[in-house]
Amino acid sequence: IPNSVTSIGDRAFSYCPSLTSMVVEPGNTTFDSRENCNAIIEKATNTLIAGCQKTVIPNTVTSIGGGAFADCTSLASITIPESVKSTGYYAFEGCTSLTSITVPNSVTSIGEGAFDHCSSLTSITIPNSVTSIEYYAFADCSSLTSITIPNSVTSIGIGAFADCSSLTSITIPNSVASIGEGAFAGCTSLTSVTIPNSVMSIGRNVFGL
Repeated sequence: IPNSVTSIGDRAFSYCPSLTSMVVEPGNTTFDSRENCNAIIEKATNTLIAGCQKTVIPNTVTSIGGGAFADCTSLASITIPESVKSTGYYAFEGCTSLTSITVPNSVTSIGEGAFDHCSSLTSITIPNSVTSIEYYAFADCSSLTSITIPNSVTSIGIGAFADCSSLTSITIPNSVASIGEGAFAGCTSLTSVTIPNSVMSIGRNVFGL
């Protein structure tokens, strides 16, 4: 990326699964690739806006931008450092080789579609810092068999776990007050669910097809 570039749109490098190197030319006033991270970082906000299969997220990054790793089908693993406080919408959407993810304790909300269609994802660790799981956060994670939602979560968004067809069990903690429309729609392997007394709002087709 030359030092003349001052604007890069969301998902600018989606559908580039073989991309292994991302370097911003020294002297760029808007972006950098600090610590040889193989990523593009917006300086003013410390937001990682684009990554690739060999990205190492520096611990100076505070947020992961919308679609930063979208459709990076060769990404097999990624470590999100404790410095990251938020994940943008569809940040890891379509990372079909990603098998496990640990969300750090610094994150309070798992963004809209953050891990949508991560079809090989079998393990997710959600920390007690998370208070909301947004729309379609884990939709179409078809290899996911179980998930533990921590007691800190107060809302589960629309379609949050929709079409997680291998999901056999789910524990909804007493902290949850609302479950969005179609949150577990298409979870065809789910055999039992206990909804706690804390839940005051249940959307349409929560467990529908």
